[in-house]
Amino acid sequence: MSIAANWFIDFSSGIPVYKQIINTIYTAVSTGKLREGDRLPTIKELTLQLNVNPNTIAKAYRELDLKGVITSKRGNGSFISESPLEVPKLSAKQRKAKLEALFGRVIAEAQVEGIGESELLRHIQERIEGNESV
Repeated sequence: MSIAANWFIDFSSGIPVYKQIINTIYTAVSTGKLREGDRLPTIKELTLQLNVNPNTIAKAYRELDLKGVITSKRGNGSFISESPLEVPKLSAKQRKAKLEALFGRVIAEAQVEGIGESELLRHIQERIEGNESV
């Protein structure tokens, strides 16, 4: 089964497709589904699987490469880098601003989808508890 077998693009979310690809890879790395040295699907493979323009996938891979999350080797493919998700050093004020922006987007999107506050909080708690055992 392909690494990207369960990757999903929501074309109606308002989030650019290349950002959704980046977020999917970040999530896979942070949950351990992708590890150092794992080979990512080729641009052609993702184009066929996700029905996305190859330039969009290339843009996501370029951004991930620039951030050091992946390493692309011409002719060999793209691979998860060593220590791909180093935590940036943010001040308390910067962290609060990031969290406000992040949760603002999550809450707004949940409301649009008809997801209530209690359901959202319950899901967040379940994810936290599930990730603690990983």
